[in-house]
Amino acid sequence: MRGNTLKSRRIVNWLINMSVFLLLSGCSGLFFVPDRQLILEPDRLKLDFEDIFVRTNDQQKLHGWLLKGDAPVKGTVIFLHGNAQNISYHIASVRWLPKHGYNVFLYDYQGYGNSTGKASIDNSIDNFSSVIETLDRTLPKDQQQYSVFGQSLGGALAIAAVAKNQSTTSFQSLIVDSAFSGFRTIAKEKMQELLLVRPFSGALQYLFTSQPNILEEIASIESTPILILQGENDKIVPPTHAQNLYARANEPKQLHIQAGARHIQSLASQTVRALVLEQLSQ
Repeated sequence: MRGNTLKSRRIVNWLINMSVFLLLSGCSGLFFVPDRQLILEPDRLKLDFEDIFVRTNDQQKLHGWLLKGDAPVKGTVIFLHGNAQNISYHIASVRWLPKHGYNVFLYDYQGYGNSTGKASIDNSIDNFSSVIETLDRTLPKDQQQYSVFGQSLGGALAIAAVAKNQSTTSFQSLIVDSAFSGFRTIAKEKMQELLLVRPFSGALQYLFTSQPNILEEIASIESTPILILQGENDKIVPPTHAQNLYARANEPKQLHIQAGARHIQSLASQTVRALVLEQLSQ
C-alpha cells in the first residue's frame, strides 16, 4: 500500500513539474508565439502597399507593410498585433482602414515573419521608437500624424510604447482592443486554468515580470485620446482587464464592450469600426 502511495505521489509530482516546465520553459513563450511563414500579402487583398524595414537600436531588422491610404490621406495608424503568428494573419484587422483615408503601418516584432532577432517585452517596446523614426523618414510631413492601434498583447505593448514616446511624439489617438492590464496578472490567470498548476499560481506568478506596469503606464498618458475596445465574451482576456484600464486612463477616454464578441472580434461590428474612425478623426 505504501509503495503505491509513493508511486502516486511521484506521478503527481512529475505531472506538476512537466506542467510548470511547459508553461515556463521561457516566460516570453507565454507572450510571444512567432510564425515565420507569411500566408497572405496585401496585393492579394488589392491593397496598395510598400515593404518597409526598420533598423532597430539593438541592430535587428523589423519587417512591416505600409498600406497606403486613399487620397487625401488623413494620417497614419501604427498597428501592433497580438502574440501569435505574424502580420499576414492580422492584416484583416486593419485592411479596411486605407479606403477611409488612413495609411496603416503594421509590422512584426523580432523573430516574427521576416523580422530578425527574438522578441521580448523590453525590445518590443524599445523598438517602437525606431518605427517612429523610420516612418518620419519615409512619409511626407502631412502624413506624420500618428495614431497607435494595438490588439491583445499588442494593446499592452502599445500602451507602454505611447507612454514612453509621448514626450517626443504627439499621438493623435491610442486604440487598444482586447488588451490585458498586466503581464503578471494575465500570466497568473492563465496558470489558474491549468488544473495541476492552479494551487501554485499565486507563487509562480512572481516568475513573470510585473514591468512595465500597464495600469501605471496608461495612467501616465496625457492629452492622447484613448479608446478601449473589448469583447463581452472574451475568454482569453476577460472584460475586467478593459474595465481596469479604463478606470486608470485619463480623459478623453472611451470604453466600448461589444456584446457577444470574443477575443479581438469586436471589429467585425460596423458600429465598432465607426467608433474607431471617429476616434481617429479627433
